[in-house]
Parts: sequence; structure tokens; C-alpha cells
Amino acid sequence: MAEIFETTLHDGKVLKGRKWVAKEAKANLVFITGMDEHSARYEGFAKFLNENGVNLQVIDHFGQGLNCPDVKDIQKWPKDAFVLTLEGIEKTREEAAKNGLPTIVGGHSMGSFMIQGYLQAYPRADQKAIIMGSNGGQKGLMSIAYCLASMMIHKGNWDKPNPTMQNLGLGGYAKAIKDRKSDLDWLSYNEENVKVYAADPYCGAMNTGGFWKEFLKGMKEIWKGKNLRKVNTTSHILLVSGEDDPVGQMGKGVRWLENTYKVKMGISDTKAIIYPHMRHEILNEDEKLGVMEDILAFINK
Repeated sequence: MAEIFETTLHDGKVLKGRKWVAKEAKANLVFITGMDEHSARYEGFAKFLNENGVNLQVIDHFGQGLNCPDVKDIQKWPKDAFVLTLEGIEKTREEAAKNGLPTIVGGHSMGSFMIQGYLQAYPRADQKAIIMGSNGGQKGLMSIAYCLASMMIHKGNWDKPNPTMQNLGLGGYAKAIKDRKSDLDWLSYNEENVKVYAADPYCGAMNTGGFWKEFLKGMKEIWKGKNLRKVNTTSHILLVSGEDDPVGQMGKGVRWLENTYKVKMGISDTKAIIYPHMRHEILNEDEKLGVMEDILAFINK
């Protein structure tokens, strides 16, 4: 059974999430979800990790899951939400590590971009990070998108759904899947997973203007050379992604990250695993056990 935990930030804001505790734990994984989803979706992953001696804590983003008690407030973000989330990851990691066990950080999709930023904001020697369903190398595009968001979004429409930014930000993912049965097919080949996601009121909601402005404000920073150079070169980084994931440009963006970390930044222990016949949610595909086993091997090494 999952326990609910809370992490209080320096300004008093609280980020909540779910924690699954192993009976005989030998490591901790602090993980953060993707966009438009929530921590309860990671129960299957938690079961696998717990059975193999790993505690799992999954943080919900602002405006998602446990941080959104009323669905009418879904995807509402405060100002500076990106950097506040990085603080939340670090404080959750610090608390988890008090049991004296090795503590790894990780994130999926939007959470994976947060982990990229986290490695820059909180560099430490020999830290391990799992970057799942991610992308890289779009610094210019993110800067242009942030400029557009800054022109469009203001106090009056901050908490209102923004279909223009939503289409620009996510619309291409659906179009990348030929012969799709629904616009959510980019999530996974597993049709049942797509149906469950579509039926969940806490998944797939349209993002607010404030969300887009704050998310893009963080995104435009993470691939700048001066920030990439902040990552500790003794870090251990595992990149995992589906070969048919449009978020990672069908593997191209993941390979860019691998090359940037390993070759350009000198982080020698960087490894990318790109899984054939998998899309974005690799933990929900039919062959997900292989993904989980690769993650466990990384945690244990």
C-alpha cells in the first residue's frame, strides 16, 4: 500500500506524492512524474522495485495528482514552479536518504526535464539519475516558445486553459503516429493503457497559460552550455526511451543527450537504452519488465 508524503518548500508551498516501502530495502528511488498524469500510475513499477529491495517515492507536480484535490484546479502552476520543483526533488531526496541507503533520482517525460535541471541545480559527486522519455538539443525552439508564451500569458489568463500553447506544445506528438486510432496513441502501443489514461480525469487535461509560461521558462535554460557544465562529471546517468517516442524525436533527442553528457561534458558513465517497438510510456508497454530490470540493474550497480 502506498503512503502519502509531503515536502515543504522554502516559501511554505507543499508538494505531495506517494511512497512505497520495501520490506528489506537496500536503496531508495525518488522519482517525479510526467505532464498531465499522477503518482498513482506508478504502482506497478513500485511493486517491482519493492520486491527487489528498492523504496520508491513518486512526486506529483504542482496542479497534478495529490497536489490538485479538486479537478477544476488541474494543471494550475504557481510562479517559479520549475525551480520550486527542483527544490522539492532535492528536499525529498534528502529526507529519503536519512535511512542511510543509496538514493537515486529519476523522472519521466516532463519529470525527466526536471531531472536534467536538477542535475545542474544540485550537482553532487557520484549521484545517479534516471532520465526517462526525454529529449534534448532544442534550446532555440524553447526560447522562441517562451517568448511567445510571455506575449500571450498574463495575470488575467494565467490559470485558464490555453489551447494555443497546448497545440503548439503537444499537438505534433499525435500527428507523429500514422494510422492512429486516437490522438493519445503516441503514449504507448498498449491500447488498454491508452484507454485507462483517457478515462482518468487526472490525466490528459489541457494545461493552463501559467503552466506553459513557467515550464518553458525552465526549459529554455537546461540545454545552455553554461548550465550543462554545472552537472558533476562523476555523475552516473541512465537514459531510457522508446524508439517510437515522438517526445524524444524517435530517439534522436535521446542520442543528443547521451553524446552531450558523455562526450561534450565528460560524464563518462552515461548510457542510453532505446527500446524497439515502444512509444512514450515505456513503463506501460507490453515489454515493460525488461525496462524495469534495466533500471534495477542501474540502481544496484
